[in-house]
Amino acid sequence: VLIPYEDEEKTTIKQVLRGFVNDCEDTEKNCAGKGVSIAVIIGPEGGFEETEIREAEALGFRPVTLGKRILRTETAGLVILSFLLLKLEN
Repeated sequence: VLIPYEDEEKTTIKQVLRGFVNDCEDTEKNCAGKGVSIAVIIGPEGGFEETEIREAEALGFRPVTLGKRILRTETAGLVILSFLLLKLEN
């Protein structure tokens, strides 16, 4: 489960997706399109509170940055979907 978060500075969506693409080359592992699901949680207008992100991390969600820009709720979903399609579609 990916959760775009404007204060995330370390983990980029590119890094996370690179892991999926690399795993797809190993036939022993599942990869996107072969039984693995990717969920994305888009925050409300104004963003998530830090406590919400920490609770999400405790549940295994992975905060990611989508870049330097702060995106509107309506735009963030489209941007992350575009990244996913670009990297994972055959």
